[in-house]
Parts: sequence; structure tokens; C-alpha cells
Amino acid sequence: MAIRISVNLYLLDMNQKAIRIKTIEPLLSQKIKDIYQERLEHQLNDIYYKLFDSTLIIILEGTITSTEKLLKDNDRLYLVTQVREAIERAIQPQIKNIIEEVMDVKVVDFLSDTTIDNDLTGAIAIFEFKPRRTLDDHKP
Repeated sequence: MAIRISVNLYLLDMNQKAIRIKTIEPLLSQKIKDIYQERLEHQLNDIYYKLFDSTLIIILEGTITSTEKLLKDNDRLYLVTQVREAIERAIQPQIKNIIEEVMDVKVVDFLSDTTIDNDLTGAIAIFEFKPRRTLDDHKP
């Protein structure tokens, strides 16, 4: 009986996470796209998400700006790398704040990196750990 309850709670938790990310995904995507548009005058192609217990993984497609592409096409790879690092330093805190605001969580660590050749940025937001309630908490 205890195993069935644990499995059912696990499935319920997985369904809740799937519903939660689908609910907030449009708002999160729009706010992140707005940052790129407003700050860099650049449009992202797409954004994908995967939510785990206390971690959100984000893949942004089309993050490389036309200036970065121009530098890359003219073999200015060192300069492209410096420009990309400056852009990420400016954008990362804003994305972190958006995640905290939209998801109502505290992001304790935010990691991201961009592959210039593939025009992708991957980001990992790690949330403050909140202990789950145990089955013992439900006893009268």
C-alpha cells in the first residue's frame, strides 16, 4: 500500500510540474524575448524548457546577433567571444529576475553558455531548495 501511495504522489507531482511549466511557459518566453528585442533589437527564434524539482533548463535558439555573425564571418572569433560574454553579463541578471518573478522562486544559481556556431544558448536556473512535505505530515 505504501508503495502505491508513493507512486501515485510521484505521478501527481510529475503532472503538476508539467502543468506548471505549460502554464508559465508563454509568459516566461514572452518576457525573455522582450529582453532580447528591447536591449539588443534582436528576435529569438524559439525557447524550450525542462523543469525538474529545483532546476529549470532553458534552450534559446537564435541568440547570436547580426553584429556577432558579421564578426564571426570575418574571422574575428576572439572579438565575437568578448562581445558574447558582455551580452551574457548584461542579459543573465534580467533573465534570472524574470524566472524568479514568473515562477515565484528564488534562483540561487544561474549558469548559461552560448555556442556561436550553433546559434544556441543553454541556461540552467537552480532554485532555492524547499523541502517536500512527507507522508508523515499528513497524519492526523
